[in-house]
Amino acid sequence: MELWFTIWLFGCSLLILSWYCHQLAQEKGYLPWLFALLGLVPLLNFFSLILLYLLPDKNAHLHQVYFSKHRQRP
Repeated sequence: MELWFTIWLFGCSLLILSWYCHQLAQEKGYLPWLFALLGLVPLLNFFSLILLYLLPDKNAHLHQVYFSKHRQRP
């Protein structure tokens, strides 16, 4: 494989990981620009993604669970 194609694939993967870290941080309520920048740094992008998966959701109060009134209780 040629070097330019390898560099192009590596750059695309960095951009995709950065975008996904940005979206996940925004959804969980953390600073999206910080995690997007961490997603651009090789090897830190993996750890920032794992950190985002492990961090709790700051907007949990907005995602309320719906319970039916017909739900049976023990």
